[in-house]
Amino acid sequence: MSEKEMPLWEHLEELRRRIIISIVYVIVFTGVVYPFTPRILLFLKEQVGKLYFFSPQEALFVRVKLSLMLGILVSLPFIMHQVWLFVVPALTDEERKYSRAFLVSGFFLFFAGVYTGYSIFLPFIVKTLLSFGGSILVPVIGVSNYLSFLIWIVAGMGLSFLLPLGTFLLARIGIIKPVTFLKQWRFGIVGILLFSAIIT
Repeated sequence: MSEKEMPLWEHLEELRRRIIISIVYVIVFTGVVYPFTPRILLFLKEQVGKLYFFSPQEALFVRVKLSLMLGILVSLPFIMHQVWLFVVPALTDEERKYSRAFLVSGFFLFFAGVYTGYSIFLPFIVKTLLSFGGSILVPVIGVSNYLSFLIWIVAGMGLSFLLPLGTFLLARIGIIKPVTFLKQWRFGIVGILLFSAIIT
């Protein structure tokens, strides 16, 4: 029996195996990153100065959360590889070629968005928001809130960088006609900018 004719239970078993492998990658990289979280926090707080925690367990939870987020980020190429291994048996040769290019492009676009979000958008947004305090209000920024804020910024920018790729995929499968997109490209750019602003 070919891989394309596998019964449902074998597909589910293969899916379970790929998910378990992906989880193992996340756990391993999370454990590797955890000892370095103090240095990482020192680096991340440069935009706001001092960070505070307001309960005895918060510092520990923040370190665990940070290491988990970075563990997932570092694991993404390996998780994408597991996704590829799961779907590739059902693809034709032409579909394999396009899907491989799609995954590689998505990987680089997402990390380009993450880098842009952290190096460009985060400093600008933090500076703008803190300026509303003027000389009257003094910011006391909790480390948990700041970490959540930072994750939203970088993850949102990473996802927004994937929108052109998603548009190409929709055009490829016929949901969006390329001619229509070329005529309405200005609205498409505005939509991408609005999505980026909302999600961040």
